[in-house]
Amino acid sequence: MPARYVSEDFIGRDRELSHLAVALEAALDGRSPRLLLAGRGGIGVSRLVSETIRRVGRLGEPVRVVRCTARPARSRDAYAPIAEGFTPWLASLEDGALARIVGPGAEPLARLLPNLAPRLGWTPERSRRAAIAPERRAAWLSEAIQGLLERSGEREPVLLVLEDLHHADAGTRNLAAFLARVTRPSRVCLVMTYGSDRLARGHPLLPQLAAMSAAPEPPQTVEVGPLDRFDIARLVAALEGERPTAAALLLVAERSGGVPLVAEEVLAARRELPGVSLGSRLDELVLARMGRRGPECRRVMRLLATSGLPIDRGTLARVAAAHESLADGLPPRSTTRPRRGRGALDADLRAGLDEAIEHGFVVEDGDARLAIRHELVARAIEDDLLPVQRRRHHLALAAALGPNPSAALTHWLAAHEPARARTAALAVATAAEALDSAGDALAARELALELGPITAAGRSAEGGLLIETAEIALAAGRPDRALAYLETAAGRFGEREDAEVKAALHETLGRAARTLGDHDRALAEHRRAASIAPRGPSQLRARVLASLAQTLMLLGRFAEAARVAGEAIALAQAVGPAARSIEAHAMVTIGVAEAWGTSSPAGIRRLETARALARELDDPDVGFRATLNLTTSLALVGRRDDAIAITNEAVEQARANGLEVAYGNPLRGNIAEALFTAGRWAEARDTIRRALEWSPDAVAFADASLTAAMLEVETSVDERAASLLGWRPLEIDHAPDPQLEVPATRAAASFALWRGDVADARRSVERGWALVRGSEDWAITARMAATYLEVQAAVADDARDRRALPEVTGARQRARRVLAEAEAALRASGLPAGAPSRLEADANLATARAFGARLEGQDDPALWDAAAQAWKRAGQPYQVARSRWRQAEAALPSHAARVGRAAARGPLLEAVRIARELGARPLLRELTTLAGRGLISLPRDARAAAPMPVGPGAPAKGEPGSPGRARVAIPVEDGVGDGHHDIRDRHGEPMASRAASPAGAEPASPAPAVAPIARQAIAAAFAREDETSRTSETFGLSRREREVLALIVEGRTNREIGERLFISQKTVGVHVGNILAKLGASGRVEAAMVAVRLALVPSPAAPSFPLSLPATT
Repeated sequence: MPARYVSEDFIGRDRELSHLAVALEAALDGRSPRLLLAGRGGIGVSRLVSETIRRVGRLGEPVRVVRCTARPARSRDAYAPIAEGFTPWLASLEDGALARIVGPGAEPLARLLPNLAPRLGWTPERSRRAAIAPERRAAWLSEAIQGLLERSGEREPVLLVLEDLHHADAGTRNLAAFLARVTRPSRVCLVMTYGSDRLARGHPLLPQLAAMSAAPEPPQTVEVGPLDRFDIARLVAALEGERPTAAALLLVAERSGGVPLVAEEVLAARRELPGVSLGSRLDELVLARMGRRGPECRRVMRLLATSGLPIDRGTLARVAAAHESLADGLPPRSTTRPRRGRGALDADLRAGLDEAIEHGFVVEDGDARLAIRHELVARAIEDDLLPVQRRRHHLALAAALGPNPSAALTHWLAAHEPARARTAALAVATAAEALDSAGDALAARELALELGPITAAGRSAEGGLLIETAEIALAAGRPDRALAYLETAAGRFGEREDAEVKAALHETLGRAARTLGDHDRALAEHRRAASIAPRGPSQLRARVLASLAQTLMLLGRFAEAARVAGEAIALAQAVGPAARSIEAHAMVTIGVAEAWGTSSPAGIRRLETARALARELDDPDVGFRATLNLTTSLALVGRRDDAIAITNEAVEQARANGLEVAYGNPLRGNIAEALFTAGRWAEARDTIRRALEWSPDAVAFADASLTAAMLEVETSVDERAASLLGWRPLEIDHAPDPQLEVPATRAAASFALWRGDVADARRSVERGWALVRGSEDWAITARMAATYLEVQAAVADDARDRRALPEVTGARQRARRVLAEAEAALRASGLPAGAPSRLEADANLATARAFGARLEGQDDPALWDAAAQAWKRAGQPYQVARSRWRQAEAALPSHAARVGRAAARGPLLEAVRIARELGARPLLRELTTLAGRGLISLPRDARAAAPMPVGPGAPAKGEPGSPGRARVAIPVEDGVGDGHHDIRDRHGEPMASRAASPAGAEPASPAPAVAPIARQAIAAAFAREDETSRTSETFGLSRREREVLALIVEGRTNREIGERLFISQKTVGVHVGNILAKLGASGRVEAAMVAVRLALVPSPAAPSFPLSLPATT
């Protein structure tokens, strides 16, 4: 039979296929599985993906397969793999079906796939893009793609493959990280692949892989390893058409190291170069075979090898023509006889292409595009070119691929043409900006800047480019980079002649500094911008003042913030309709200042007006800010039900507009705290679950993350709580923003106190108080003061136990100072006593005063009763329970034991009731201990309710096991069997029936279990096609022959073998002859060598390549 260069049969990979089968089964069950396949180049990851797709096609239930492959030459082309993979799929749908699955994501998808825009009914005139903050636009597209996949999965399961992510652009990499972290129930199976040997230090994919692995439910990683000797033998037999001899198998096994690509090249070289000593390096094998080909074939191979992506025959002809125009003469020919061309190719190109395809160098895909069969083969061919030849090839490719700026940029760079590369880089940046891939736009602009001066128009033009680059860096989530560009650009402008540009620059500097958490610098930059901006009505000055007012408000300087925001509103109104969004933005700032001041009702009305104005302007960014601050203000004055209703309405509106991730989820996180403080912990858990099932990796999820941490601390002080406290706040990047850091420090202090770690609790509150000290934000100051004095009381108690009296004195002094400052901050607000907005602050200060009295040795039950009453008025039952606990604790030490018990019983029982209702396990434990010490009997069922873990990764409802258990899938069966896989977590518990929904709750829309017929179809499609080939011996040796072979390896003679096995020497001779024939060995020594090196018999010698696959992580 004719020789083959690639096996038509799929060899091995049973373990990997079993993982893929389990994932597909989970997708059919609506559990949104995510797999990450990693392997070195040539190991066969792409072939594994192709085989999976082929087997999926054999399922009875149709599965939509979307394969998106990244190409080296398009690694800077924003979302190129996504566009290439999604376009044929969506183009094949009818208009009605297309509209249904696209849903509210029409605009971002139409921008990504412009050919579909007319069918989606979207035109640029209807764009909402300008109203969405640049840093939120990527989430807009990601949500559109996720929604598209989910809605398509309702009709038929979807297998989405993101292949070769190490070559992907920044937009595709970020999308992969987003999809890998989403835990929403869906019938979508996500499979991602990358080359593990390509990830050197600093590789751009590493941050995304780190984000995936840090997710609450990270994707299952499967490392694709080398083939074992059985599969190498099957591969050799498939390529050679017959069972391999021992010499052939030994040669291939040792030269290839179990890598299929190298094994194929070794066999091809052995066949084409008989008698030539073969090396084990892939490039040597490829070049040795290439040297046997004709000049026309080598010419085609070199053109395709340097292209970096598949090209059609017409493009190949254009590249060849461009290449020859740069050459000194005609290309060489192997014959002088006339040839006939065909189609776009001339006769020589056709002959060379046919030869390259015949000898396995070039492959043609379903779209009639040509490429070298593997990237490593192409690299070996390209590396063989001389520098002058390589440059000529890249020049030709750059000229022919000009319409594709990303591919042209790659080749202009390789051809060392900086001016042309610079032009292409700017074109790539522009295209990336249009698709809102800020990471790609930033990389392309930085490359353009690196390649030399952009223009000769002067310093101001260069400064303008730097400012634009800084804006892109902010959108890409790189405020540090933006700050550096802006500082560099500042020297390009003068304050008089370029006042407007300079003012805008400092305003952007202020935003960048604020994002980095440097609020002092942010305020200074905004003041500088306000001082430079030209006086008089203008959009610029109105925007600068609105930004300054916002920063003042965030720092708690409400009076000045209101004044500056008022100026901004007046300017915006003078400018007219063009500045109405700025007016609404400044109106929000004034509303917050009033709500925290003496005019809470007026502030709330102003926030409602700003929200209505944003809705009228269709400005989701300002609308989001207005809603966020409105709900916070409503919660402040005790109108939590109104705040929750408004939040739910806004979230639904955001979802209807395809902006749930960008704007809806931060609102959920904000309202979760209100639910927590109101004692509606079950609703808070559900809200957090729904927020965190969307890729929880940004500051936008900080509120939900922190509330999850607080809930876990107060329900179960265990490793899960520690994990949330250490993991969630870290995603705030340690930016010293009081609105985020103070809740984090309070939760950390509470956790430390429950664990008895007084020193850590003190460190936390000292940090928190440093953030709020001197602020006009009296509400957050009062909260921090209550926690601060609680910790100081614990410090004093600990010091008394150790008889460290100076530490007791220090704690008292610190507590007095903090309490005085907090009371002064509340008085400075001018709020009258009993105002709804100060109910919580009054309760916090009442708690602080009670702890202060305890510090002074005067723990007074009356003070704790006053604190409990204050918390009741504020509507916070958990704090009522904590105050009652302290009240009972203060009452028990009475000189009259009966009197003390009688006084403590009522508060203690009330605290127990509340703690049981909420599931506050740590508090209930302390209450039970206190009741035992005081001989106060509690109801029999006064035990802590089982804590309900919060966030993704929590055990499902009714699931046994401790909180915080990580899920790691470990296969315990090698094959698919009956289609049911026993996948267990690291503690050995079955996971087959677990849903992927987080937060200990049922999925929002649970999918039905996999039907038995679907399970059987998966089992049939992924069952081993040749089970006997692995279980039988590679060379067909019988059991007795293996025994004889083992003794030959030991150096035994025929007589010694016969005595050992109780057979005659003649029988031994027959066995030895059979062994030599089956192994193709010339004698006993060669047979023994083959047996040891191929591990045919037990031997202490290590095999020359791995015989088993590495474990899955």
